[in-house]
Amino acid sequence: MAIALDAIGWEHQIVNTVEELESFAPDAALCLHPQAVPKMTAVPSLGCHWNPPSIFENDPDALANELSHDGFLTAGVAIERRLRDILWRSGRSVATAPMYPSSQGWKLAASLNVNSRFFYVGSNWDGRRFPALLEALGRRRMLALHGQAERWQHLAEAFMGTLPFDGRSVIERAQACGMGLCLHLPAHLEAGIPNMRMFELCAAGALIVSDRHPFIVEHFRDTVLYIDTALGEEAAAEQILAHGDWARTHAAAGRDMARAAQEVFLQRFSLERLFAPLPDLVAEIRRTSGHRPERPEPLPVSVIVPIGEGGPAEASERLVALSGQREPPKEIVVAGHGAQSVAEPIWVPAGTSLRAVELPAGHMEGNALWAGAQAAAQGWVTWLPEGARPFPEHLGSLYAATVLQPDTCLVYSQVLQPAPETGESNPGPFHKPKRPWRLVEGGSVPHPAGLLARRNRLESLLRDDPGLGAGGAWLLAQQLSTLFKTAGACVDSRRTTIRARAESALPQVEQVRLGHFNQLRPRQVSKGNNPPALATLPWTGPSDLNPQIAESLPRLLEPEDFAHLPRGCCVYIYGASRGGELLRLELAKWTHISVAGFLDSYRRGEAWGLPVYQPEELPISKITGIVIVIANQYVAACVERLHRHLSGEVSLTLYNAYPYIHRHCVAEGKTA
Repeated sequence: MAIALDAIGWEHQIVNTVEELESFAPDAALCLHPQAVPKMTAVPSLGCHWNPPSIFENDPDALANELSHDGFLTAGVAIERRLRDILWRSGRSVATAPMYPSSQGWKLAASLNVNSRFFYVGSNWDGRRFPALLEALGRRRMLALHGQAERWQHLAEAFMGTLPFDGRSVIERAQACGMGLCLHLPAHLEAGIPNMRMFELCAAGALIVSDRHPFIVEHFRDTVLYIDTALGEEAAAEQILAHGDWARTHAAAGRDMARAAQEVFLQRFSLERLFAPLPDLVAEIRRTSGHRPERPEPLPVSVIVPIGEGGPAEASERLVALSGQREPPKEIVVAGHGAQSVAEPIWVPAGTSLRAVELPAGHMEGNALWAGAQAAAQGWVTWLPEGARPFPEHLGSLYAATVLQPDTCLVYSQVLQPAPETGESNPGPFHKPKRPWRLVEGGSVPHPAGLLARRNRLESLLRDDPGLGAGGAWLLAQQLSTLFKTAGACVDSRRTTIRARAESALPQVEQVRLGHFNQLRPRQVSKGNNPPALATLPWTGPSDLNPQIAESLPRLLEPEDFAHLPRGCCVYIYGASRGGELLRLELAKWTHISVAGFLDSYRRGEAWGLPVYQPEELPISKITGIVIVIANQYVAACVERLHRHLSGEVSLTLYNAYPYIHRHCVAEGKTA
């Protein structure tokens, strides 16, 4: 991206912290992984939605994170439609522009020749990806494999080294190879999202062999050679090898195809082309981020700034942040000891009144909040607790929700709070970096810093000051959400517009007291930590080319599934790695089952005291009457190999244990 931005003359910087981003103060920020990282600053944030949603369906934070961003850069119509569907009820303006995981608009010369190999680079984050396919290409010396050496030890003869991620080396190496593979996970095909390799190969001038991804078929047509992956990896490998043989013997025609694909890329999909609409998109976000940004009259809102333990100095910082609102309120009320000294030097826009409610020394933040709210004169009231810092669109977006849904009594925004240090690793398709802020997890009580309430509905709550400190704001949030969520008069703005302290920062005594106020409410039965819902459990791993094959097998997941395995059966476990070990331990619980050994596509010998065979090596004498349980993330590939080598000898009884293994690993905090 940096190379493309340099080419069009835009100032840019790669940042890794909130402080770096705020210091650079750009017109907009691009978030490359919006499912993992929420919007965290006042800078307009554009999320790049170029990963399949199904990859994140079991991540509880993913949806809230991706919706927190101001604009959505989408890799396809289906992704844009999904976001619009999700946000339809909220009335939020959905600012979008097309964006793909593309490349700078390089035009390297096509170099296909008689010695060309298929370029392929990958991180193998999900395990051995396309193992049978790549092994077949490696045996024919038609594969040039790149990535991390430790991830490709099983294909050492085809491995050509690690490439730096500098935006140049991958493309230059692809050009040297002359041709390349563009293979997609089933999730990418389902979502209609092309992967990065397509665009890099175009920039490199390489001849492309791809699966029939709908985006590639639609836009690149006959400039690409296609394969059908529905028959499995080995059949796909045969097709790729046939294309490779043709390309080596028809190099001139192959170079013409590569140049034609390159022209499509340069005209429509290079990063320079994709960046062009972004200034207009950012301008649209600024126009539509609040209620009436084109006519910034003060909103009929009272903002309470209670003075707490931080004293007048901290309250002054909140007032300064409040003065930057694009749509100012009609009234600001500073309450507490020293309120007058805080209010006097602060500039407020025309039409906004700034009032001070003085209290004696020694009061708590909650006392100041109650006094300020009682003094509020506008129809809507919000407050900025100590530590809260609103983004410029905060008040406007809250009030916009009241206009869209006039019957509402309470609006809440998404709030960022300091992220706790967990020390957890983050396996998956990309590394989740440590971030200082995270979105408040959804719960029964919204964060008080993000609330906007009707003033006339506060009367019953304000009649008696409970004498809390910072917990006073949380008590109001607790009581307001109880009143209005059940009545359907509570609305989520679906915008992330403020940073604030977490509830866990409250003194322990106040956390205990907050529990007292709910003692008379009916108790809810805790549902505990439920396992993933059955509908969300995958039948096979994300890289399996034919997941529908896995769905046709009987599944092993619950205890009753194992109980129904044939009594007295002899079981072979297909997979002699971590999944096989988990399954062996589970089967050992059942007295009517005996495990005779393991099958494995690559290993042979012994594992956990049991023999390990490759499927074609299993003695015929041992096949009759056996049950094979697949404990491998390539369920379909295992089935295809078994049928190819054993189905002619005997009828196979197969079970799929991948859902059991996946759920176990999710519970362990790992990726199956």
